[in-house]
Amino acid sequence: MNEVIQTLMPWLILAAGILVTLLVSVIRVESKRPAQFSALATLILTGTSAIQTLALPGEAVFAGSIEISSLSRILLALFSLIGILFIMGGDRYLTKERIHLSDYYHLLLIMILGAGVMVAAKDLVVLFIALEVMSLPAYTLAGFRRSDSRSNEAAIKYFVLGGAVGAVFLLGAAFIFGATGSTQFPAIYAWSRQPATAGNLLFAAGHFLVLVAFLFKVAAAPFHFWKPDVYEGAPTPVTGVMSTLVAVASFVTLVRLVHLPALDTSGWESYLSAVKGTVRALAVISLLVGSLVIITQKNLKRLFAYSSISQSGYLMLGVLASLNPGQGISQVLVYLFGYVFAAVGLFVLLAQSEPRGDTGVELVDLTGLVKKSPLRTALWSVLLFSMAGMPFTVGFFTKYFIFLSSVGTGEAPLVILAALCAVVSAYAYLRPIGLMVMREADPGAAQWSGGFWSQFVVIVSVILVVFLGLMPNAMIQYLKGIPLIH
Repeated sequence: MNEVIQTLMPWLILAAGILVTLLVSVIRVESKRPAQFSALATLILTGTSAIQTLALPGEAVFAGSIEISSLSRILLALFSLIGILFIMGGDRYLTKERIHLSDYYHLLLIMILGAGVMVAAKDLVVLFIALEVMSLPAYTLAGFRRSDSRSNEAAIKYFVLGGAVGAVFLLGAAFIFGATGSTQFPAIYAWSRQPATAGNLLFAAGHFLVLVAFLFKVAAAPFHFWKPDVYEGAPTPVTGVMSTLVAVASFVTLVRLVHLPALDTSGWESYLSAVKGTVRALAVISLLVGSLVIITQKNLKRLFAYSSISQSGYLMLGVLASLNPGQGISQVLVYLFGYVFAAVGLFVLLAQSEPRGDTGVELVDLTGLVKKSPLRTALWSVLLFSMAGMPFTVGFFTKYFIFLSSVGTGEAPLVILAALCAVVSAYAYLRPIGLMVMREADPGAAQWSGGFWSQFVVIVSVILVVFLGLMPNAMIQYLKGIPLIH
């Protein structure tokens, strides 16, 4: 029992912190600070505990339905860091927009708990529950600005489409259970290794449906249509959480679900070929849609929405590479970690718009920023350079690493297309820098200001982007050693 408690300690701390945060907000209704401090303390303790237990061996708990491994621990630590940065960086924004409510912190912690369980789940039922625990607070937070019709629209769209996707996932899980007689990943994997099961149509239909559910979550084209409107309507810190925490948890789970059957087993060759073809097609569509549409965007949130669709295309290259013998998932993890640090800084910077707030920050609001705030201009520039994949930033090495993995698995034509798309989309990232440096400020442009903690978070993000860009080997070597949870 002691060993199980020690294994589960980071998740137990997070669950207890949710209850404490709820309790202190009820006791001190007139102040939002107790809930904020409780949430920060919870995430600091959770992340620290997850890092301290990294050396422990992996262990399956709850009758094998959850596996606490190095993968789930490092991801929970990352989720905790994302939560800490957005609590610190979004404080002034929430106050300015008059939505600084204690409920924000409860819901954020619940999202992190759902994401943390989702990446550790080894059972389709547990995975569905964790998915909903992560998603339901996201629907609520998207509509947190209740007086704004765009925020309400974003919440309704996200909720309706998310509910439909949950139904698709459940139908797929039912098909898989009907074919294999189990919902647990190891049993399904063992079933697929039996020669008589090769090419089972009921399983193939179920597998396709559960993958579609997570393709929606990661917004890979053509399942991306919800993202620009939801990103634009949701409060900026919430958009940032969706772009980082939800995206990382969903993509890691998607990779695990792709590898749910033993596709390297004799008899599954045709199905493996079909899966590769589908992933390849999704990568192409996502890259083209993301890189071509992004250059037409004038609203910064919509620009970042199409940027994340483009990032999904690059990540699909990593998923495709992982389907080849001897390839792990390190290329996907490295890309996700590098993307998170740049995205956090960008969304916290975006939340510093004054006084227009969230009424729609446009490219024109960046004009002439260098004369008003040279430091903020430099921070914007470094983070946008990373998104564009410029050298000496982490964005360059993550793209290079994923391209290298794809070339090694015979996907050179796809890598050439991805590189061309990166060149095209670079215009969308470099254009804001040109407006900040080379144009006079527009009379109608918004003012930009941020509190100490908001600026601190952005500076930390920039330091991580540059540090990992100059010395990426430590991150790459560590993440290479993390195996997939089957």
